[in-house]
Amino acid sequence: MLIEFSVKNFRSFKDEQRLSMLASSDDSLPGNVSDSSNKKGERLVNSAAIYGANASGKSNLVIALSLLKNLVGLSHQHQKGVWLNFQPFKFDPRCAERPTTFDIEFIKAGIRYSYHLAFTSKEITEESLHYYPNNRRAMVFTRHKQNFDFNMDKKEQEVISRRTLENTLYLSTSVQFNYEGTMKAFEWFQNDLIVLDTTAADQLMDRVIDRMNRNKRFKDNILKALRIADLGIVGVKGRVRTIPLSEMEGKMPPQIIGAMTMLGAPVVMRDLSFTHSVRLKNGSDEHFDLDHMHESEGTRRLFSIIGPIIDSLSEGKAIVIDEMDTKLHHDLSEWIVGLFHDPEQNSKGAQLIFNTHDGQLLDLSLFRRDQIWFVEKDAECGSTSLYSLAEFGERKDRDVLKAYRLGRYGAVPFISDEKVL
Repeated sequence: MLIEFSVKNFRSFKDEQRLSMLASSDDSLPGNVSDSSNKKGERLVNSAAIYGANASGKSNLVIALSLLKNLVGLSHQHQKGVWLNFQPFKFDPRCAERPTTFDIEFIKAGIRYSYHLAFTSKEITEESLHYYPNNRRAMVFTRHKQNFDFNMDKKEQEVISRRTLENTLYLSTSVQFNYEGTMKAFEWFQNDLIVLDTTAADQLMDRVIDRMNRNKRFKDNILKALRIADLGIVGVKGRVRTIPLSEMEGKMPPQIIGAMTMLGAPVVMRDLSFTHSVRLKNGSDEHFDLDHMHESEGTRRLFSIIGPIIDSLSEGKAIVIDEMDTKLHHDLSEWIVGLFHDPEQNSKGAQLIFNTHDGQLLDLSLFRRDQIWFVEKDAECGSTSLYSLAEFGERKDRDVLKAYRLGRYGAVPFISDEKVL
């Protein structure tokens, strides 16, 4: 379970901004919170909806989490001298000399972990991992550039630290040497944090196809979800094939084949179709297969995200979705949110974090005040601020959609009445 995430000097986030999943003392909508299993009386919200104008920085929060997840999972593969994906705040030249900083707290197997990372394009400047056995803070490791400190398994960790390059995470490297002290934290990033951004629609679809072919129960759950969504779909089948470039000669322009050869990129073919049940005039039911490219964009979008959503609910994972409502009807978005607020369907403390422009979801009968977040970009310096509706002390009977549209919380575009023509 995710507790908090903060980011500093990354894209539009100049100063530190923090997203917290810690529930307030508010007793409304009890199905929207779960016990943290970490500290007596501590509760975490099961979802967070993030609102803001276009270009305000909503997607940058998702990208930051995606970058952190990928760094943890892949940085051990970096060769010496490989530059890191450093994207500092651009509107202040001084930020180019400062590191990007991520801080995240989460719970894995009932234990709370706190991970800190700071980096530039060339090196990891700071890194640390702490955990809380019996709710008491204990250090696994701390790092300042290539200087490491350890309070446990010193000899073993010192050997690993000497094999950790300046552009790789110790958290990643230590797991490759099978060090148990960092294993659970690494597994949380790898397995318990799912991040879906809008640029990876095809890859998302391919992953769902692959998993449903390996797991019949997973496929059955996807079909059930598509049926509940009233899409008229009663079956789905698909496969993903990798085709050698040599077989594409004459089928693709030689310039593209040449470029893909240089990049070492394979040709990936996706075969995916959905079976629809149609009632004919004679009263009989007939099944028809329809290639996914002839389905609506909403159907393809729902198929690509419903698999990870089901995975999150069944395993108690945190899922982060960029522009969740893209191509989806409001009722489908509300249904997805409702899955995470239903204690029967979300019995393992799964969490949904998403940004959206769907104003109809701004409803205090659906969300608690500590579940609604806003991002606003400063008009003068261009930096993003992140804050919660809970900070406004709103009444529980407030029409927050109306108040939001009137600009009470900020995070809306100011559209001039100037003539375009």
